[in-house]
Amino acid sequence: MLYGAICEANVMNAENQEEIRDHEASRWETCAILFWGAFGTKTPAERRYIMRSVFAAAVVAAWVGLAFSKKFPPPHWVMIITLLVVGALMTYIPWEMSRYLRQLDELARRMQLEAMAWTYLTGMVVAGWLGVLMPLGHLLLHWSYPRQYLLLIIPFLYFLLEIVRAGWLYHLSRRY
Repeated sequence: MLYGAICEANVMNAENQEEIRDHEASRWETCAILFWGAFGTKTPAERRYIMRSVFAAAVVAAWVGLAFSKKFPPPHWVMIITLLVVGALMTYIPWEMSRYLRQLDELARRMQLEAMAWTYLTGMVVAGWLGVLMPLGHLLLHWSYPRQYLLLIIPFLYFLLEIVRAGWLYHLSRRY
């Protein structure tokens, strides 16, 4: 009798662990989620989002590389054009993302939007901590360039937030 109860408990425990294992597995590609921030379904909307975003980022990287390879610090007119090109990129990629989101089904759209919400909160916490630690910045870093060149760091922070969004999307894909 006791042996039967233990066996039943082990069978039930094994079934629960299989449910947990099945629940942890995702129906979306992990590589696509972590690398592109998309689900890897290879739909036309997803391919368009990825290709156009990569092309736009390549154009900006080529411009920045060309602008700063000639002379550093660059002339003011090159700096203005660089900031406008980077601003255009930071506008174009979210616009492509919104077009991609409109093509997703309800669950995938919800996961993307929830990942964006968690990324926003994560970014706010990091920005708050940077604001708290900024008075210590003069002790930690030596600012040898004029402060206007620090504006070039902002797009890289955007790309760091994309990595955070991909991480949240990966976490959410395991939950749903």
